[in-house]
Amino acid sequence: MIANRIAIVALASAALAFPAMAQDRVKLDDLDADRLNSRQVLIEFEYDGGACEEVGEAQLGDVTDGTLAVTLQIASTAEVCTMQLVEHEIKEAIPAGPEVTRVEVTLLAPDGQVMAVDTTEVDKD
Repeated sequence: MIANRIAIVALASAALAFPAMAQDRVKLDDLDADRLNSRQVLIEFEYDGGACEEVGEAQLGDVTDGTLAVTLQIASTAEVCTMQLVEHEIKEAIPAGPEVTRVEVTLLAPDGQVMAVDTTEVDKD
């Protein structure tokens, strides 16, 4: 009987920990920024995230010393979802004038917490 209670408490603790673990920092794989023209930059990267999430449009911040701050917010697409991880591929053209030589990409969780930050040079292709 006591073993059952311990097992139930352990299972409940694990269930509470999984959402917190899912919101740990992730890595932006293959972050790349390519100049499309004098007014646009194409940002591309992948990250491993939940099967029931999508990334919203890029929000542009300030340009500091040639670095443009870009923020992308993750949104949940379902109230209940499996813990399955999938690779999300992000590809978005953003307005960026010739003064932009680097981009700093910040990925935010649905609750607004920072999940990843990375910076890359803008390639002049």
